[in-house]
Amino acid sequence: MTIRAEFQPTVDEFMSNLQSFATGDYLKEEEKEFWEAPFDASVLPDLRSILESFLENLDKLPDDPDGGLLGAAVRPSVEKLAAFNRKNADAVLEPEEKEELTELIHSASAATGADDEALAQLPELDF
Repeated sequence: MTIRAEFQPTVDEFMSNLQSFATGDYLKEEEKEFWEAPFDASVLPDLRSILESFLENLDKLPDDPDGGLLGAAVRPSVEKLAAFNRKNADAVLEPEEKEELTELIHSASAATGADDEALAQLPELDF
């Protein structure tokens, strides 16, 4: 099974939760009277694309990549996530989402077979 296939359900759930949060579809009709969307849900496909590309990049790595190779594969996606959030007034990826993404990045990176030393060199989400 590819890393993308293994972690796609995690991405799908993450995106579904953000979609609900952005649209307020988890609220009852009477709760929406004074509710305002925290961000425009139309930006979410861009985020999905970043996450799916990240998983595809991990699939291109050899088994057991060293820290330098793993970091080089992960860093562009981390930078894209930060740029995405800045572009959207830091309103989409808040601390809870950052925590979930950090877990996804670490778990998916570990699925490459990278050892703890390599995983310790993963770039952090800095936003």
